[in-house]
Amino acid sequence: MTRAKSIFISYRRSTSIDITGRIYDRLVAHFSENSVFKDVDSIPFGVNFRNHLEQEVSHCPVLLAIIDPHWLAVSDNRGRAKLANPADWVRIEIETALQRDRLVIPVLVGGATLPEESALPEGLKALAYRQSAQVRCDPDFHRDLDRLIHRIEGVFSSLGAGSPAPSFAPPAPVSLIDELAAALATAKHQTQPPQPPQPPQPQGMGRRRWLRLMGLGLVGGGSALAVHQRVPALQTLTAGSMPPMPDLAPLPDRLQTALGQPEQSTATPGDEDPEPAAPAPPIYTYESISIDEFGLEVSHVKFSTPAYQELQLPGPSGPVPLPLVSIVGGQFVLGAPVTELGHDPVHPAQTIAAVESFWMSVYPITQAQWRAVAGLPAIALDLDPNPAHFTGDDLPVEQVTWPEAVEFCERLRRLANSQLAPWPASQPERAHLRRFRLPTETEWEYACRAKTTTPFHTGQTLTTDLANYNGTEPYRQEPVGQFRGGTTAVGSFGKANDFGLYDMHGNVLEWCAATEPDQTPWRAVRGGAWQSPPEHCRSAYRAGFKADTRSNQIGFRIVADVS
Repeated sequence: MTRAKSIFISYRRSTSIDITGRIYDRLVAHFSENSVFKDVDSIPFGVNFRNHLEQEVSHCPVLLAIIDPHWLAVSDNRGRAKLANPADWVRIEIETALQRDRLVIPVLVGGATLPEESALPEGLKALAYRQSAQVRCDPDFHRDLDRLIHRIEGVFSSLGAGSPAPSFAPPAPVSLIDELAAALATAKHQTQPPQPPQPPQPQGMGRRRWLRLMGLGLVGGGSALAVHQRVPALQTLTAGSMPPMPDLAPLPDRLQTALGQPEQSTATPGDEDPEPAAPAPPIYTYESISIDEFGLEVSHVKFSTPAYQELQLPGPSGPVPLPLVSIVGGQFVLGAPVTELGHDPVHPAQTIAAVESFWMSVYPITQAQWRAVAGLPAIALDLDPNPAHFTGDDLPVEQVTWPEAVEFCERLRRLANSQLAPWPASQPERAHLRRFRLPTETEWEYACRAKTTTPFHTGQTLTTDLANYNGTEPYRQEPVGQFRGGTTAVGSFGKANDFGLYDMHGNVLEWCAATEPDQTPWRAVRGGAWQSPPEHCRSAYRAGFKADTRSNQIGFRIVADVS
């Protein structure tokens, strides 16, 4: 049975068993013991162990390849590199996952680096181009695992909320299936044009289920062997020698469906063309960085997630993209400890808070996005299409009041629910975003921290190489930075936090949703601005302004609920 949300850990027992055990324990605590597979010890006697390993790996959409500094050099008792042996278990596991197009994450432990392509055997060369994750020892171990878990959660959320979960049964070789289809066509005195090989695509009914129904015996890791045994007989079939059997006419189409190939059209001239399939959602890639109190880089991580959307707003000169990324909910420590530099004792004490999953705009709302929505019909307020002091399409919009930010969200919500919505209802991964609003303070801080507990999501300090703020007075022991005197284009520093959000520190303060009940004219802002000192850019920093304040330091970003 397919385990749609499972993780397979591939590792060398002789060199990485201890760190792998710690990683396994963290993953089990988060995903449950039934979802994480580390050892394949129960291979039955007499069973082809290669086929058994392939079958186990094929069940899991994610494989973690634990790579330690000795991973390439481990040798057998004859002094030969184990990876050079096609029967090596680790090689079989990773090759299978790469061939099945699973998400293969090289997990670098003990200071290891990703192997060069030239150092890998042919079946593993693709591993050199997979984005890796670093897992260090304490005190960084749990933070690194949080990043890894967030990345895996993004994959699982896309499997559950987007397209149907893919089948993970190992495919039979395409050439053999072509021979089978040709034999069936001969038996029915039909001629089918040859179908070019197509890469397997996720289908609603898995490949294994189709092949079982057809009674071909192509199941589990031994499927290739079963097909080879049947080929000679299939090549000698003739219509006169075949025993009576059910109608085979639809069988080639079913084989094509099982392989992920488009079925042959049976439409006659004049029939309407079938509706084209919706394009696959884009993959969002980004990088985050962590620095120490001196401003020196201590980690640099690359992320990739399909839990991403670009809404197309109807701008006056063409569509204007508004990208959003999914934020997986969870618990975190809200607020700053009293020992944190810049902590204000009037702020609430730290507390454990929980948030549900939501989507958030990758950047603060830009002037181009504001102008597109300002051109839509008003709901409660008219919006000035050009309110900003610092002008530029990619600059964050500022000098907007809190009610105007709410009006922006309401217009976007109405657009999304109208027939003029710019994202098609045929794409379920997009259609469920229908309520747009300002983030609560709790959501904003959870999104800003991205699982960190330090003053900034970058670590113990911040530098003006990573954010736009007044860096003339350092926060810790980092070099003196610069003061730019205005806003900068969103995302221009090239580094996001671990959730994929840019400009969470500095550039513009961001309006947050009102607390309930709303009995005060004051509204909270978060994040710091281009004019703020670093202590006012901390993840926990909060300030208040009257809702009708119009300042060139205040903008906003939006969130969307999953309905």
